[in-house]
Amino acid sequence: MKYTVYKTTNIKNGKFYIGKHQTDNINDFYLGSGKAIKAAISYYGKESFVKEILFVFETEVEMNKKEKELVTEDLVNNPLCYNMGIGGEGGPHFKGKCHSAETRKKIKNNTKPMSDNNRKRSSEFMKKLNKDKTFTNETRSKISTKAKLRYNDVEYMEKFKNSLKNRPKRVLSEETKLKISLTLKKRNINII
Repeated sequence: MKYTVYKTTNIKNGKFYIGKHQTDNINDFYLGSGKAIKAAISYYGKESFVKEILFVFETEVEMNKKEKELVTEDLVNNPLCYNMGIGGEGGPHFKGKCHSAETRKKIKNNTKPMSDNNRKRSSEFMKKLNKDKTFTNETRSKISTKAKLRYNDVEYMEKFKNSLKNRPKRVLSEETKLKISLTLKKRNINII
């Protein structure tokens, strides 16, 4: 088993991701597993990315240490970086051990640790990703068939009806009802 630290670069926009990977074949086609890099690969296609092996280690500890050195908060805040968290103990074993004291404080206070810049980049990217998403006629047909089967299933419909019956009843104050009424009246005036 080899323990690698790699850099994946998007050749279309110059953005990059630095990660770690355990593998028997260091030249495999693994490009990264972070949310942003996976979304970018989905959007641009695998052919738009190049992976470069930066380091190869014999132990996981060495690999984690090197990733922690490379993927710092400064790097994460770089607009060209796909990394969303600092390096070291990431992946499925990550329990937040690598957060800075400031980030841990933000998490504890239940505020988002993501910077405004990262939040903006993330939302813009997701808008681009979902823009112009169209389905083929075959896909539409499959969705339609599945929906028809589901709604013709008596057991499914009973569960659905019961879930609606068991919902807590929404109680609106008179003030809220008045606001809703006025808003709807304004919309109707604008339509005509």
